[in-house]
Amino acid sequence: MYNYDPLIELARKNYGIITTGMVVKEGIRKEKIKEMLDADLILRVSRGVYVLKGSDYDEYKEFQTICSKGIYSYGTAAYFWGLSDRVPNILSCTVPQGFNATQLKTDIKVKFHYVKQEIYEMGITQIKSPQGALVYSYDMERTICDLIRSHDKMDVQLFGGALTGYFKRNDKNIRKLVKYGKKMNITTDIERYMEVLQ
Repeated sequence: MYNYDPLIELARKNYGIITTGMVVKEGIRKEKIKEMLDADLILRVSRGVYVLKGSDYDEYKEFQTICSKGIYSYGTAAYFWGLSDRVPNILSCTVPQGFNATQLKTDIKVKFHYVKQEIYEMGITQIKSPQGALVYSYDMERTICDLIRSHDKMDVQLFGGALTGYFKRNDKNIRKLVKYGKKMNITTDIERYMEVLQ
């Protein structure tokens, strides 16, 4: 009988997630994934993406493994940065315009935000998810700009808490906030909030 321990260990190192690409890169035949499925050791969550059964896998990492273009934003990014204590039950994710989100096969609830390529790339950084996996998110300043730009569609408590929290922080970067604000055409709004909250 085949020893699946190397594959199980590989999944554990990747926060309970394993992909066909990871298996092939390790020099293991991809047929072993089918055998693991048949042995009820893993679950298929999307094409080429599997999670270890019974493991505490990282949903944030899982989604970005399925959707590599998705950058965590809005309430999800605010949660990552400690600007909101509300655990997102629907993930907020920004993708470039033209991205076809309907092709994604996942049970994870996601709200997609579509933006132009130059705006999409602005402020992308890596951060640790609550479970400790490295994921892509927008930085604090970009997150605040997104919230301000969509303030009329935002939950009032989330919006107010995130802005107040940001302006109280010692590690805020006002120059970066203003620079992003110019690119997103929200300079006046940013100045207004700065006057009130700083």
